Amino acid sequence: MLHEVTDSLEAFFKQPGLAPPLRDAAIRFDRPTDPYALDQTTVNLFLFEVREHLELRSNEPVTRRVGGQSLVVPPAWRANCLYLVTAWPVGGTDLPKQEHQLLGQVLQLIAGSPVIPPAFLTPALQAQEPPLPMLMVQPDGVRNPAEFWAAIGNRIKASLLLSVTVSLEVFETETYPSVITSEIRLESLPDGAALEAPFFRIGGVVRDNASVPVANAGVQLLGRGRSTLTDAEGKFSLSAVAAGSYTLRVTAGAVTRDRAIVVPAPAVAGYDVQLI
Repeated sequence: MLHEVTDSLEAFFKQPGLAPPLRDAAIRFDRPTDPYALDQTTVNLFLFEVREHLELRSNEPVTRRVGGQSLVVPPAWRANCLYLVTAWPVGGTDLPKQEHQLLGQVLQLIAGSPVIPPAFLTPALQAQEPPLPMLMVQPDGVRNPAEFWAAIGNRIKASLLLSVTVSLEVFETETYPSVITSEIRLESLPDGAALEAPFFRIGGVVRDNASVPVANAGVQLLGRGRSTLTDAEGKFSLSAVAAGSYTLRVTAGAVTRDRAIVVPAPAVAGYDVQLI
């Protein structure tokens, strides 16, 4: 995954339409030890640290319903990839000014892009949710620049710290049958009363003709006095429903749809309703 970030950053810094000298600069990912001899003006991004992004840590899995199954997606591990960005001009008479100009162009490019634009992401990174990696400048990342530069074997130099946050899927998605019906049964009643027939709680999803979940749709179980509204994800549930055949009526705006159901329903049938 880290090489995907490297490829995406290289494409980002080599995008068309940039002004010189950044337009003509090479993009490298070296450890800038001394001497760092180059034959071309270069922007170097040295990956010196990878650590967990604690602020984005989550322990909550995401559940998605696909057909008659539930996909439980474990939370991703979010990692900060920290790059030391430096400019290395070659040729000319005023190298410090060239360095500052090049570094300023890099800073402006980063500041204008809170995320790496999708056009520069590799296919593996384009599917990330939310849109990661994110780009940001963190001035406090290297707390002692002199010691840092000494540790990598070079003298102190003007630099930027770039943090790219990438999402890593470290656990496999688990698949389970969707629970669309739950049964409630009374095992005993006081005073020797007879056992009652079981009743059920049923649930489904209302979608429009484009298969998009519909929120705040009215759902009625005709003839049983049961009604509810769908939530923000189009989901609904109705409780205390005895076994038998019924008609579900769904109303969303001016659209009404009736669907015949059987309680309890086989998993392949369910209680979902699609508005046409």
